Amino acid sequence: MYLNPITVDGTTYNFTEESLKELIKSETFNKNKVESIQIQAQESYRKLADIRSKVYDFFTEAFEDGGDDATVSRDDVNELLESIGSDALVTTWSATVEITVTVTGIKASSPEEAEDIINDNIEVGGYDLDINDQEVNVYGVERE
Repeated sequence: MYLNPITVDGTTYNFTEESLKELIKSETFNKNKVESIQIQAQESYRKLADIRSKVYDFFTEAFEDGGDDATVSRDDVNELLESIGSDALVTTWSATVEITVTVTGIKASSPEEAEDIINDNIEVGGYDLDINDQEVNVYGVERE
């Protein structure tokens, strides 16, 4: 059953009670969603204003002697970056590493074949590392 027609800005709408309930639910949902987005936008603006303030204060302090140049330490920069939710500056490092392993249970017909199996299958890897110049030195091949 249709309710009385409603005219808005020259357009006439005919609603059933059920379709009017659905429209009200939809509009209530949309209103709540807009309010939620407004709250998120306000929080984002507050966060941005806080970040601007921290960066401004950092550089104001760095140039407090009135000069045109400033020297800052990596620790100070990292403290600022972390305080604004950014990743800290990092340095890449390299190292020469010695790894000793004992391999057992190698099924081979000779010590040479066992050594070949090890050389063909032992590899160091992990994390997000660039591993170069891997060298496998096999010594002491013995029957179990």
